[in-house]
Amino acid sequence: MPPAPRLAGPLTEAASAIELLIAQGQTREAVDAARDFMRAVTDLSGFGVTNAQLIASPATGFGIFEPRASNVYRIGDPVYAYVEVYGFSLTPQPSGVNQMRFDVAFTLDSPDGRQMTPELIPMGDIQLESYREPVDGYFHLTYRVTGAVGAFTLRTSVTDRESGQRAEFTLPVVFEDAPSGLAPSVEK
Repeated sequence: MPPAPRLAGPLTEAASAIELLIAQGQTREAVDAARDFMRAVTDLSGFGVTNAQLIASPATGFGIFEPRASNVYRIGDPVYAYVEVYGFSLTPQPSGVNQMRFDVAFTLDSPDGRQMTPELIPMGDIQLESYREPVDGYFHLTYRVTGAVGAFTLRTSVTDRESGQRAEFTLPVVFEDAPSGLAPSVEK
């Protein structure tokens, strides 16, 4: 069997440096170096979306949400989604914060893949600010869909406004007059 290829490069060297910091008991420095490492990874990978999922109500923090038990909705009920983003641009502001801005749009696709709207429907822009240089972020979305009955795929486009990079995610949804097995929903 041939020997395993040797990994070399800036990421490998950075990972080794982090391990050395940990071995030396320099945990705070190791954590800071790990954040720099993750920024290098997301710089190389580009903008993207991860952990997109249906949730029961708006998220209250990073990873702080209640997953929705079902993807079946009554017609007119709001659809909430949780989304994490990485590889985004940071725009320093005079106030000292780093700003992240995203444009979001969606459509419904039929089970056979046909787009059900003439174009993506703009949901507006999302603006996040941080005094740090985060490697990832989150937001929740509220979709209001009318006139759709049956099974669809909710397809959402998120664009990093500064770089113009775009990522998409899909979520399966079903809209029914009276979903079976679900208690009536009450908006809080």
